[in-house]
Amino acid sequence: MGSKFKKLVKNKDLSNLYIDISKEILINLSPGNNKDQLLFLICIENSLSHLADDIFLNFKNELKPIEHLNYVFKWNELSNLMVIRNIILKELSPDGLISLIEISKNIFFREDNKNLITTSEINDLKKFNLILDKYKAFKELLRKTLDEC
Repeated sequence: MGSKFKKLVKNKDLSNLYIDISKEILINLSPGNNKDQLLFLICIENSLSHLADDIFLNFKNELKPIEHLNYVFKWNELSNLMVIRNIILKELSPDGLISLIEISKNIFFREDNKNLITTSEINDLKKFNLILDKYKAFKELLRKTLDEC
């Protein structure tokens, strides 16, 4: 006799909570504070993951389970839905939201090779504001599209 866990918070609410936390982090972000910058990106990822889980619940009969996947693969799987395919593929493209998040994360973990000429791409407040703006536009477009269906 094990007990089953009861889910107390909906995925939509968790998604909104993580986006609110990321906004607060961005407001208090100081230049060069790598921990807060990384925490901001993790909150955006978690928000995207819970948003994907929320959308999945509406189409679970049409897709394979995604709860065991990370946020990128969840969105890849959701891109199989004809209703929102174009919206998601745009954000998975090289200039889309998800690519921008992954590039920003990779900046934290790259090792500069002094023997190569490399770009000096950095994470800054402008980039994080762009990520947040793209996320808001993506979420709003998804909401409008799914409400109409």
